[in-house]
This record gives sequence, C-alpha cells and structure tokens, in this order.
Amino acid sequence: MSAAQSSSRPVLGLPPRPTTAHPTADAPLARMLPGRRQESAAKKEEVKDVETAPMTVSIPTAIRNRAKAAYKATSYVEGDNTWAHFVAKAIEAETLRREAEHNQGEMYPAWGEKLPGGRRLKDS
Repeated sequence: MSAAQSSSRPVLGLPPRPTTAHPTADAPLARMLPGRRQESAAKKEEVKDVETAPMTVSIPTAIRNRAKAAYKATSYVEGDNTWAHFVAKAIEAETLRREAEHNQGEMYPAWGEKLPGGRRLKDS
C-alpha cells in the first residue's frame, strides 16, 4: 500500500514535527550551537570541584525502580547530569525540609563519623 492511498483507518503515533531552520536554545542538541560549548564546559569544571564520597544504602526495589523511571523520564528537563546527581538532589531536598521543620531552617552540624549500623532499637 502506498503512502498516497487514503484509508479509513486512523493514523496512530506522534503528529508530524514542525520544521524549523535552527533548534531553539531549549532543544536537546542546543549545546551544539556556536557559543554554547563554553558554558557547558564551565559547568563541568564547577561540578568537579565538589568533593564527593561513596555511599551505599539498601532501599526497597519498588522505590528504586520508580526513582530510576522518574530520573530517566525527566533528567534532561530537570538538569540532572547523572543518576548520582539525581540522588544527591533528592537527599538535599529532604535534608532542607527536615532542617526547616525541626531546626528553624538552620543546618545541623556536619556529621563525618559513621552512623550506627543495623536497626534502631525501640525505646522501652
């Protein structure tokens, strides 16, 4: 069947893309436009200056899978560079919420020591 033939069947899929001469600044490949590479290089240098530490935690599989799906679907829009960046932003958001809720918005003192392992004992 040729494309010129008409059919009573509905057309499925995405609508045709509008054609533009040049991508907009928000387009996925906009970083390839002249003058944009220097900005992204500067951002990468800033990220490298931040000291990182490895962290291993066990979370329910359903939560992990849901978070990975959200990361994959929204990482470009939200500006997440990596999965680790997404996780760090999530932890930071919860930390800010708890500081606001329980410590008048002030940061708690840094805790560089190991946290106790295992389950927390219930108060008697």
